[in-house]
Amino acid sequence: MNTKLQHTGVLNVIRLAQGQLNPALQRIAAYVLKNPEIVKTQSIKDLALACDVSESTITRFVRAIDVPSYQQLKIGVAEALSSHPVASAATKDKDAFVYDDIGPADTSGQILKKIVYRNLSTIEDTAARLDLPLLEKAAAAIDKCDLLAFFAMGSSTLAAESAVMRFMRVGKRCMFFNDQGVQQISAATLGKQSVAVAVSNSGRTVAIVDSLRQARQAGATTIAITSFADSPITQAADMVLLTTANDASSGSAAYQESMLAKVAQLLVVDVLYSRYAVKHIKQSIQKIKDTNVVIESTRHR
Repeated sequence: MNTKLQHTGVLNVIRLAQGQLNPALQRIAAYVLKNPEIVKTQSIKDLALACDVSESTITRFVRAIDVPSYQQLKIGVAEALSSHPVASAATKDKDAFVYDDIGPADTSGQILKKIVYRNLSTIEDTAARLDLPLLEKAAAAIDKCDLLAFFAMGSSTLAAESAVMRFMRVGKRCMFFNDQGVQQISAATLGKQSVAVAVSNSGRTVAIVDSLRQARQAGATTIAITSFADSPITQAADMVLLTTANDASSGSAAYQESMLAKVAQLLVVDVLYSRYAVKHIKQSIQKIKDTNVVIESTRHR
């Protein structure tokens, strides 16, 4: 089995590949993701009937996600379920999740374990998925720019606000507005020396996609941080830094917004910041010392 599959698990591999598959294979992917408990014991014939495809199409699907055999696919699904149970499509309203795969039956101890596990898995999967040469290219663009502008909504604003604080502390001019309308207006004020970074887990938030598109039209270098390589935001980005996709990214959480996406986004932001800061180590240290003076004045002694 390939290294990527061993590291991320078969269900995550299917999620990441889903957007690049043809319609018939996408239908199989959707069924497997929604019904892993059934698939782990299902024959290839039964899966083909459930997805309204031929058995040979199931075989093509298995090859498309780089799994050696259908039997190995079932083993991979079973392993994924044993290490971290996922939601079934038949989940009732009373079992709806309020935070990635946490339900009303979970105890405090189980909740703690699930959140720790999911956060660690998200970080590891994102680290494995990040294109390091592309990340280096993004860091170089940030290094040269005169203004670093961020665009985000919802939980993604946490990554944007963290980035602004970090980059400003080491002397990089930054811009971020929480107001959706002001974000779109500010995108039009950027120029060829600016870098625009849009943070969106789904990559489908209209205001953020439009803002990045506007920034690109204004001449700025554009960077997207998202989980989905086939999402609309990637069409407006010069560089796409991919975070890991997970169950809630695909809609298993009641509000269809992954609470774990912020962990992956913060990781990418921290790496970009650190790469910039170490390139300018003396300046960074001095700027941090300067801003420490301001921070200390706001604290009780």
